[in-house]
Amino acid sequence: MHKTINQLIKLQSLDKKLKALSDKLGDLPETVKTLEYQIKEKQKENITNSETILANEAETRKNEAKISDITVAMKKYQEQLYLVTTNREYDALTAEIDFSKKEILIAEDEIIKTEENNEELKEKIKANEIGIQKSKDGLENAKKDLDQTIKDTGAEKKELEKERETIVELIPKRYLNNYKRIYNARNGIAVVPVKRNACGGCNSTIIPQKRVEIYKSKTILVCDVCNRFLYSEDAINEEMKGEDK
Repeated sequence: MHKTINQLIKLQSLDKKLKALSDKLGDLPETVKTLEYQIKEKQKENITNSETILANEAETRKNEAKISDITVAMKKYQEQLYLVTTNREYDALTAEIDFSKKEILIAEDEIIKTEENNEELKEKIKANEIGIQKSKDGLENAKKDLDQTIKDTGAEKKELEKERETIVELIPKRYLNNYKRIYNARNGIAVVPVKRNACGGCNSTIIPQKRVEIYKSKTILVCDVCNRFLYSEDAINEEMKGEDK
């Protein structure tokens, strides 16, 4: 068999084993990443909400001081009402008092709104804290499972990756690039045997002359339809028989 085809077959076998090890991790890596992101986002939201609460409290103090100042001024206006001597002065003071009352109502409304907003934000912070703790618990368990799985498969994975590096070095670059492209495009199946005179990947019929060339294994041939590398199982069996003698 052509040595490059043989190396591509070995490479595909190694990649299949490595994928099986990766599949053992399941969605644990993604779960860990998702939980870490959720925790980070909730923490950021809590920081923003806490800052808003502080800003609201400062605004409330400002409005309370405003109400206090207006109340003092109103008291003076009311005292002056008893001292006025003309209707114009009386009307002016009355207008100031009415305006002050409206300003107090506006400030009181603002205080109520900020207090209500703060209550909502505090509830959100509390809910987020509960969610953060749940996510942290889930993250801890997911990390433990992930670490254990990595530990269980680590040695085998390292050995397979080392063997893969050795094989990759032996394969000409153009064939290796084609293998990678086909492997990714064809669901991890880039090298297939000829079965019942057809491509073992897409089942397209292979013409007799091409089948003979594949059996001779003197050149590297691919399927005209799916572009997978082709090899002859019969040729492999013949080689194995020759090695046993």
